[in-house]
Amino acid sequence: MLFSSPSDWRGLQNLGGIGNITVVPPRGQIEGVRAFDTGPGVAVIDGVARALRPDLPYDVDGKMARAGRPNGQVVKELLAHPYFSMEPPKSTGRELFNSDYVQKLISTSRSLGASDDDIVATAVQLTADSVGDSYRRFIAEPVKEVLVSGGGARNPALFDAIRKSAAPIEVRHFDDVFFDGEAKEAVAFALLGYLHVTNHPGNVPSATGARGPRVLGKRTPA
Repeated sequence: MLFSSPSDWRGLQNLGGIGNITVVPPRGQIEGVRAFDTGPGVAVIDGVARALRPDLPYDVDGKMARAGRPNGQVVKELLAHPYFSMEPPKSTGRELFNSDYVQKLISTSRSLGASDDDIVATAVQLTADSVGDSYRRFIAEPVKEVLVSGGGARNPALFDAIRKSAAPIEVRHFDDVFFDGEAKEAVAFALLGYLHVTNHPGNVPSATGARGPRVLGKRTPA
């Protein structure tokens, strides 16, 4: 309803700790909307950066990744995890992309002679390829562009890597088309609140597997 294109299919890619894509039909129609988790967003990149550089909160401005070279062999091995080949709808979280996963990436990369920067670059490539591969495998709809938001959208190394991995789909910042992507969820929750008080369904059965339309939420007077 809020972020569809007037003429084309569009993807909305969120890059929080976990990455997820929402496939949005044109003209705000509900039929055909799908959503699933693509894999890590910034969880693995941040975990690797903090493990290697405890003085950093994350790879600021993608500088470490920019200075390193990703190891394709490590990326290929990690993408062999069954989650990435599972058919949607599906979801994942930090129960998979956790500290053990981070340490495996680091130790495998170290055994191949990777530097700290190389390891962060490998984490970025893993994330980008998991996104691009998800599009190729699981999105049959004629999506022409994907709008990226979330914390990972502000990592230029990750954004550029996703743009390359997702080609020929055009990848743009959500901010360039609408408004500050940090406000996207707040606007969406305002819409959900409006739908509740006007007694309209707020769910998307095709995305969640619900049995049908439902009015969501509960109003509790102050």
